[in-house]
Amino acid sequence: MPQPNTPLIFHFTKQTNFCITCLLALTIVLGACNSDAQTDVGSSDPNFATEQEKLMTLERKWSDMYGEGDVEKIAELLANESVLLAPGEPPAVGYENVLALTRKLLAAEAAEGLSVSWEPEAVFVSSSGDMAYDYGLAKTKLADGTVIKGSYLVVWTKEKDTWKIAADIFN
Repeated sequence: MPQPNTPLIFHFTKQTNFCITCLLALTIVLGACNSDAQTDVGSSDPNFATEQEKLMTLERKWSDMYGEGDVEKIAELLANESVLLAPGEPPAVGYENVLALTRKLLAAEAAEGLSVSWEPEAVFVSSSGDMAYDYGLAKTKLADGTVIKGSYLVVWTKEKDTWKIAADIFN
C-alpha cells in the first residue's frame, strides 16, 4: 500500500500503450461525430438517413461474409489504414495485418466448430458525412450449441464516396 502523499506509478506495456492510444483516437473520432444532427432512429435530413441505412446494410452483409468465410469480399470493405482489436490478440494495424488476423480468427473458429454473427443496433454519421460509427450485438455459437453474446463498435470512413472500415473492436 502506498504511503500518504506518495505518487502512484503505473507501468504499461507497449501493447497497453497502443491500445490506450487507439481508444483515445477513437474517442476523438467519435467526439467529432455530431450527435445533434441525428438520433438512433435516423435524422430528419434524408442524406443522413440514407447513409445510416447504407451502413446498416453494409454491416449486415459483412456479418454474412464473415459467416461464409469470404475474406476476399471482407477485404473490399477495409480502409487502407484499418485497425482490428480482437480479444486475446495484439492490435492488427493496416490492411494486410487486419486481413491476416481475420484469416487467423476464421481458421480458429472453423477448427473449433464456432460460428460468429452480429447485428447492428445504431449508426451515427458525422455532420460532415465522411465518418461514422455503429455498434451492435455479436453472437458466437459454440460447437455444443451454446451461444455467447458480446458487443462491437466499428468506425467507418468514406473513401472515394464508398464507406470503408477504419476500426473494429469487439468482445
